[in-house]
Amino acid sequence: MNCPQCQEIVEEIKGSPISPYINTYKCTKCGWRKLRCGNTSCDGCLEPEEMGYPNTVRYNCVKCGWSGTGTRFS
Repeated sequence: MNCPQCQEIVEEIKGSPISPYINTYKCTKCGWRKLRCGNTSCDGCLEPEEMGYPNTVRYNCVKCGWSGTGTRFS
């Protein structure tokens, strides 16, 4: 996957602060970070959506529409 900000190839890190099963994408050139989609057949990234609960958001995949809830990842 290429970084959407600088087009550099991103690094995929096993696990994330919200789940050991959802990996993290990280760009070493510009610092862009996102969570990888939880759908194993998708390589999209997750965007947070406010739910109204403290530190809890719904994550939605921009590519396939998969969603799940978890703690805020910044």
